Amino acid sequence: MTSQLSRGVDTRSLLYRILESPEQVSALQQLPPPTLARLIHHVGLEDAGELVALATTQQLARIFDEDLWHSTRPGRQERFDAERFGLWLEVMLEMGADRAAARLAEMDEDFVTFALSGQLLVLDMDALTMNRLRQGEAREDESLVDKALESSLSQELDRFLLISRRPESWDAVLTVLVALDEAHHELLTRLLERCCHLASELIEDNGGLYAVLTTAEQLETDVSQAREERREREGFVSPTDAAAFLGLARSGRVGDDPITRGYTQGKREAAPSGKAAPTLPLLHLLQAAEVLTAQPPVALLGPGSGTGTPTSATAIRDALAWLQDEAPEAFSRCMGELGYLANVLVSGCSHSGRPLRALEAAQVAIATCNLGLEAHPEARADRSWAGGILAREGLIPAFGQGWRVLHEEVVLRSACAFNAALDRRVPAERGEATRARAQLARDIAAGKPWASRKRWVHFAPFLSKAAFAAMRELVDECPAFNGAFLATRKQVEAARRRVGELLAP
Repeated sequence: MTSQLSRGVDTRSLLYRILESPEQVSALQQLPPPTLARLIHHVGLEDAGELVALATTQQLARIFDEDLWHSTRPGRQERFDAERFGLWLEVMLEMGADRAAARLAEMDEDFVTFALSGQLLVLDMDALTMNRLRQGEAREDESLVDKALESSLSQELDRFLLISRRPESWDAVLTVLVALDEAHHELLTRLLERCCHLASELIEDNGGLYAVLTTAEQLETDVSQAREERREREGFVSPTDAAAFLGLARSGRVGDDPITRGYTQGKREAAPSGKAAPTLPLLHLLQAAEVLTAQPPVALLGPGSGTGTPTSATAIRDALAWLQDEAPEAFSRCMGELGYLANVLVSGCSHSGRPLRALEAAQVAIATCNLGLEAHPEARADRSWAGGILAREGLIPAFGQGWRVLHEEVVLRSACAFNAALDRRVPAERGEATRARAQLARDIAAGKPWASRKRWVHFAPFLSKAAFAAMRELVDECPAFNGAFLATRKQVEAARRRVGELLAP
C-alpha cells in the first residue's frame, strides 16, 4: 500500500479516514491500548478528542498507565504527570461533561482519587473551623492562611472546600466534579473524603495549611505500584527494575534474579484478552500513516541494513532459525524474551546520553545476545548446538553474558585507557578539564564511567577528533563502534585495537 500520509501531513485526513467508516470505528475500539496511544500521540492529544471519545474505558485506563507517567532519565523512577492529566480532562470534556464523568466513574477509584489529589486540595470546612477553634491559631498565622486562600482558586461543594493546585486545569476539574456530583454523588463524596484525608496528612507533614498552600509537592499512593503490576503482566518493565536488571547483568548475576522471575511468572499468568484482532484495513491505514511499523520484529533477524543493524549477528540468527524449524515453542518463547529485553533496554538504559529508541533497543538486544552466545564456555560454530542452548536456557542468560562482556571488555577498558591518556595530557590545575577528569576517575571506580559524559566537552582540546568521538561511542552505558552496536567478539577486539591506536603516544 503506497502511503499518501506521513507525519508531516495534516492529521485531519487520517482522522477522517478512520472516522468515516463504522468498521474502522469498531476496529479502533479493539486496538491494543499501546497502539491507540501511539495513534493519539501521532495526532496530538489536543486534536484527538474524537479518538478519545470513541476509546473504551479499558483502553483509556491502560493509555493512562503509559501516557501519564514519566521518568527524568532511563533507570529513574517514573512519576505521575498531574499537568498532563489536566490536559486529558480538557480533551475528555469535548465528549461532554456527563460522558467524561461517566468514564472517570468507571475507572479504578484509587487512581481517580490519586489523580484528583494532584489537581485539588480538599478541605472539610467544618473540621477546618473546629481545628482553628481548638488549636487557637495565632492571629498572624490565621491572617496568612486567609490571604493564601483568597489568592487561590477555590469552590465550595457540599461540606468541602476545593482549592486548586493547578490553575491551568481548574475549569476542567471543576466541570467534571460538578458532573460527577449530579450523576454519581455517592462516588464523588467518597473521592472527596479520600482526597480530604490525603490533604490532612499533607498539611500535617508539611507544617500547616499555609505551607501547603504555598508549595507544590505531589502526593504519592499505591497507584504507582498497581500500575507497575499491570504493566509487568503486559511485558513492560519499570525503569528502576530495568536498571537493576542491567546492573545484575554487568556483574554476571542475571537470569535467576527476582526481576526475571517476575517476568516469567507474569507470562504464565497472562490471559488472552478475548478480543478479536483489529480489521486489516485499519492496520494498513495506521502503517501508511507511519503510526505503526509494517516491519515485524522478526525481520530484524535478517541481514538488515542501516546504522545500528546487527548484520554480523549470525550466531543468534542461525540459532533462532534452527529453533523455528525444530522447536517452535522454544522459538516463540525466545521471541517473547527478545521483546522483554528490548523493553528493559528502553526503560533502563541510555545511549549517547538519551533513552534508546524502540528499534535501537531491539537491535541492541539481538546484538548482545549474539555476543553472549559467542562468549558461551561451550561455544561452537554449529547452529544446532546454539539452537539447543537457546531451547534449554532461553535468551536471557545469553544477553546477560553479552552485556557483561560489553561492560568489562569494552566500556570499562576503554574508559580506563582514556582516563590514563587524559591523566598524561591534561595539565594539573587546568580548571574544568581537571575537575572533569577527577570525576571520570570516580565514575570508573563506581562502575559507571558514562555518568558525567556531559562534562567531557572539556576533554576535546586534549584528544584528537577521532579519539574524542571513539570515547563518546565506547564509554557509554550502551556502547557502539563505528556507528553500530557490537555483536561479535571480533568487533570487541577491533574496538580495543582502535582505542590503542588512537591513544598511542
